[in-house]
Amino acid sequence: MRVLLLDGFDPDEADHLVVDVASEVLSSKSHELDVLAIHGFNAVMSEAERAAYHGEQPVIAEDTADSVRRVQAADAMLFCYPTIAFTVPESLKGWLERVLVPGVAFVFNDKHRLRPGMTNIRRIGAFTTSPHDRWTRLRRRDSGKRTTVRTLRLSAHSRCRTTFVSMPTPFSEAGAERVRRALRRW
Repeated sequence: MRVLLLDGFDPDEADHLVVDVASEVLSSKSHELDVLAIHGFNAVMSEAERAAYHGEQPVIAEDTADSVRRVQAADAMLFCYPTIAFTVPESLKGWLERVLVPGVAFVFNDKHRLRPGMTNIRRIGAFTTSPHDRWTRLRRRDSGKRTTVRTLRLSAHSRCRTTFVSMPTPFSEAGAERVRRALRRW
């Protein structure tokens, strides 16, 4: 399986070990791994991109075109990111908005109904570190989980399976074991 691993961690951050552990496990299971570092990705959609969003060719920037090719070549997507203010970091949010545009993440049929565009994606996962406990995240409605796992699944293959693991920060050996356990069935 070809896995697109989206690395949303700052490389200097201690919690970046989440990406290392996930990469190690997936590589040991003979998956083809494509790591895309999105920390520092330009999160702002340009005026030209916004104008092209509903046009025939919504992908006009080179950085987004490369990401689109990688998404279309993948069988699975794995998001690794730190939870910031109960949601995904701005670079990941910007990546989602600029890359997963009409024609890529979703399409419209002849009756103008929304249909999945990423039918090649059969598995979506997210590993995040959070300074908040589980109950606090639930009370705050955990926007990161809704964005990366629940919403994107609607644009994927109809039998797409999902995985979501939130670990306390700082990342520890217990967190590494949770990542290993979650990736066993991938």
